[in-house]
Amino acid sequence: MQSSGRHLLSLINDLLDLAKIESGKVELNREPLIVQSLVEEVATTLRPLAEAKGLRFEVAMPSADLVIRTDQRALSQILINLTNNAIKFTEEGRVRIELSQRRDAGEHEPNSASWTQASASARRPGRLFHAFTQVDAANRRRYEGTGLGLHLSQKLAELLGGQITFQSDSAQGSTFTLVLTEN
Repeated sequence: MQSSGRHLLSLINDLLDLAKIESGKVELNREPLIVQSLVEEVATTLRPLAEAKGLRFEVAMPSADLVIRTDQRALSQILINLTNNAIKFTEEGRVRIELSQRRDAGEHEPNSASWTQASASARRPGRLFHAFTQVDAANRRRYEGTGLGLHLSQKLAELLGGQITFQSDSAQGSTFTLVLTEN
């Protein structure tokens, strides 16, 4: 019952967030944020879930503070969704969060950040960011979830002026990369 209650609460919250985004009612509170502190917070929260599954949980970040003006709540929700999915869909091996400062054409961009999230491989990436879609529908009962996490994350990333990209390799797993550039 407790698990069902959490699942229902998650579904309601996801639907409310989706309704706000679709109606243009999301209010972003952009403030300077030291991104490493948010990544550490997410890692501290979710590391026990990975370790309970016997997964290695790795975090790689630059030592110098990376500060970007963004909405902390929205960014946190994206990172939690991506990391939760990585843990949920990785059967063995590792989950890794990597934070880096983006560089284009050899030039340093001080207000850009990139997160790379590695997880299990996806079999049908074309539907990955669709609402109410789970990539491995045959295992729907095996994995909890609403099928809204990646869809919401992509929408929030767009509101923050970024995007999430996806690459999959059957030998290496999947990599989700969130790129944010300060507006």
